[in-house]
Amino acid sequence: MKKVKLYWKKIVVAVVLIVLFGFVAFMYLKLTELTNQLTYLQDSTNVILSDVGNLQSNIEKTLEEDASMIEDYSIDIVDMNFSKKTYDVSVSVIPKEYSDKTSVTVYFGTEECPLKADGYTFKGNMTLPLNQTFDGNITFLIANGSKKATEVLQDYNGMNTDLSRVLSGSLEDAPTYKDGEIHLKSDCTFVLDNIDLYEFTQFEMVADLNDMEIWSQDLMQNLTDETANESIDDQLLTTEVDTQETSQSFASSGTGESTCKFSYELPVNTDDDGDVVRDNQHIRIYLRAVTKDGYRFEYDVFQGDYLGDADELDEDSFDWDNHAVAYDRKENKLELNQK
Repeated sequence: MKKVKLYWKKIVVAVVLIVLFGFVAFMYLKLTELTNQLTYLQDSTNVILSDVGNLQSNIEKTLEEDASMIEDYSIDIVDMNFSKKTYDVSVSVIPKEYSDKTSVTVYFGTEECPLKADGYTFKGNMTLPLNQTFDGNITFLIANGSKKATEVLQDYNGMNTDLSRVLSGSLEDAPTYKDGEIHLKSDCTFVLDNIDLYEFTQFEMVADLNDMEIWSQDLMQNLTDETANESIDDQLLTTEVDTQETSQSFASSGTGESTCKFSYELPVNTDDDGDVVRDNQHIRIYLRAVTKDGYRFEYDVFQGDYLGDADELDEDSFDWDNHAVAYDRKENKLELNQK
């Protein structure tokens, strides 16, 4: 009799365990289903919020455009004068409302420039200091008779005036001298930055002796895009065709490295005794970039002296300080990193 009772107890326990396991499995499936539904709801909510945000942004942009008094405008840099440390801009604006009494004036900071009407467009030119961009500090005053209104250009990004960023680099090894010849074989690195302003037709490493160019090495094909890490042939060159059906390549920005090398035999003279003598020479090695508009940038990577009497390079004269200059289209010089 006891065995029968024990048997039935085991059956009851097994049934309870089976029911419990079934209930746990059922609850797990329900919980998984609820979790998936919650995730779907969260994703849907994020999509809705994103759509609402975009809609709000579009509405605000439309309202701003409708509230603007300006249909269109342009401010273009047309020239730079490194001697006067100024740059010239041409300004053009089309107001949304126009009459014979309409007048437009543009202010760069507090500097006033009245514009002249040319049909529905108002145009003018302004000379500005090279060290100011006027970002967020350009205002149009539009007057129609006694009605006047002003509008500040919030979206205008002015000229990047940090010209020292255009060109930089380094030379790993100094030149050497042996048997009347100066030799260079060194790795060099370089950075070319158009600062959203220039396109370059020429980029090279150059060596001068007493301000006379003796060697240059083209570096255009050694430039690579910093972000894409691809050849300049693919990323940084565009081609323009002129009226003679010739083409020219332009580079914008990039970094690179190359092995720069040359050999140059120093000129010789003879003294009264017929002995060979050489004059002292100042060696300058530098990067040079020329824009399609005719501006030139130079960046020194090495300077040193050859002593004719000692017939050797003066290592004490070696100068690795980086000196940068720029030249405008009239060859006016601007020091870029004066200390």
